[in-house]
Amino acid sequence: MRAKFILRATKGPQKGRVFEFDRHDMFVFGRSKDCQCSIPDDPYISANHFLLEVNPPEAELRDLGSKNGTHVNSVKCGGREKGETPEQGSGRSKPVALRRGDRIKAGATEFEVDLKLFEECAGCSKDVPVETPHDEAKGRFLCGECSQGSPAAGGYFTKFLAGAIAPKAAEGETGFPGYAVERELRAGGMGRVFVCRRESDNGRVAIKCIKAHGRRAMSKQIELFKREMQVSMGLRHPNIVEFLEQGRTEDGAFFFAMEYCDGGSVSDFMDKKGRLSLADAIPIMLQALEGVAFAHGKGIVHRDLKPHNILLSGEGEARVAKVADFGLAKNFALAGLSGMTASGQGGGTLVFTPKEQLKDFRSVRPVSDVFSMGATLYHMLTGKFVYDLDAERDLCAVILKDKLVPLRERASGLPEAVADAVDRATAPAAADRFQTAGEFRAALAAVSL
Repeated sequence: MRAKFILRATKGPQKGRVFEFDRHDMFVFGRSKDCQCSIPDDPYISANHFLLEVNPPEAELRDLGSKNGTHVNSVKCGGREKGETPEQGSGRSKPVALRRGDRIKAGATEFEVDLKLFEECAGCSKDVPVETPHDEAKGRFLCGECSQGSPAAGGYFTKFLAGAIAPKAAEGETGFPGYAVERELRAGGMGRVFVCRRESDNGRVAIKCIKAHGRRAMSKQIELFKREMQVSMGLRHPNIVEFLEQGRTEDGAFFFAMEYCDGGSVSDFMDKKGRLSLADAIPIMLQALEGVAFAHGKGIVHRDLKPHNILLSGEGEARVAKVADFGLAKNFALAGLSGMTASGQGGGTLVFTPKEQLKDFRSVRPVSDVFSMGATLYHMLTGKFVYDLDAERDLCAVILKDKLVPLRERASGLPEAVADAVDRATAPAAADRFQTAGEFRAALAAVSL
């Protein structure tokens, strides 16, 4: 199923303006000039008033601790009570799921929500407008033209009764064609990772298995995702985890066989050692930045850099750092296959995310990866996050309000050059950062350990 989420301004200064979303995106409303919908002259609207995350057909609204709150169908959602700080107000705010016909009010501005749904015909692959999602228990969806004819042209259930196809397998143990599963390594927001043996030569690989969120993926989405991943899978560099193969499981999940790294991730390393010394952290980061710089030179942005995605092989002076999952999160989200990222599901990623990934979700540039690498090194050296999570409980509000803690306040004994480099890499404004991973690496490489 494909969907288009539509937001129409029905009252206020932006009346008549229409915002349409046919893929995963973020939308920030407020007085700030860099909001997607900016209302600078309404005193009842806060700088960053509310955040809308859209992943059609789903959408969630969260008030960002605004002074006067956001109303959905006349019900106040979030906002501050008398005497509360913005931080206290945003801490009480919870995401509100939006549906067709809902009305949103903030200050003098009102929006109306609309939703258009399209099903893909199993016969001719055309997109057909529908009012409600198709119930697959009644068989695969067919357009009016394809539904005319013999039972053999019918849906899944018709073919099953006719004995033309076998029943769908029940979801059970995960299996990957050509590989034998040894054990599950970890599970996270992007799926599950397994250690496997390749049946052809008994070589050990890591396989990441991810499923489209909550609904049947259309063939166009699948092809877009696979096409974009082909570019990322072509990356070859000593500091990038190599993609070996991609495929689909029987239940439709995507899987990617990748180079296996026996040292686990930087996150695993920190679980054992706690925060890392400069002698451990800087060589790892220098190598990882080599890989990131190489990918940027090929026009590929990671978008999901964090300690979990820097993997290690070997130990001590022989340790090699490799960046994993290049393009995976970005391509999965932009193909419309992921779930929400701002409401808990992607919390582990958001703490390493720059503000522009919320305000310009679909146009992430290499400088955004620089921020994430700086935030990762910050975490490696301190065991804490670059954002001031004590300021308020709403992580999105913390990010949008630029609530960061300088590295020196959490690790006063570090060399000035390291603190300066990390603080510059994590500057709130993209223009104030190192513009490339290579620049950041050069600044760290000049530090005498």
